[in-house]
Amino acid sequence: MDMRRLVGRNVRRIRLEKGLTQEAFAERSGFSQQYLSSLERGTRNPTVVTLFERASALGVSHVALVEPDGEVKAATPMRRGGRRKPSAEKEPDDR
Repeated sequence: MDMRRLVGRNVRRIRLEKGLTQEAFAERSGFSQQYLSSLERGTRNPTVVTLFERASALGVSHVALVEPDGEVKAATPMRRGGRRKPSAEKEPDDR
C-alpha cells in the first residue's frame, strides 16, 4: 500500500466533498496550490504534523486522511530478506 497515494486520494476526495478548489484549500491551509497538487498526486511524503494541519483545514479528523479506500490493494506479506511470499493460490497443498 502506497501511503502517499492513499493520503493524496483521501485529501482530494474530501476537498471535493467540501466543494473546495485547490486554490481555496491553499488559502485555508496556508500551503501553496502547487504543494497541495503534488500531495494529491501522491508525490509528497507529508509529516504527521502536515497531515494534522491538512485535516484541520478540511474540518476532518487526521485519521480520515489515512483510512483505506476501495482502491487500496492488500499488501503482499514479505519474507525475511525482502522477498514477497507467493500468494495463497500458488502455494502447494499442505498434506
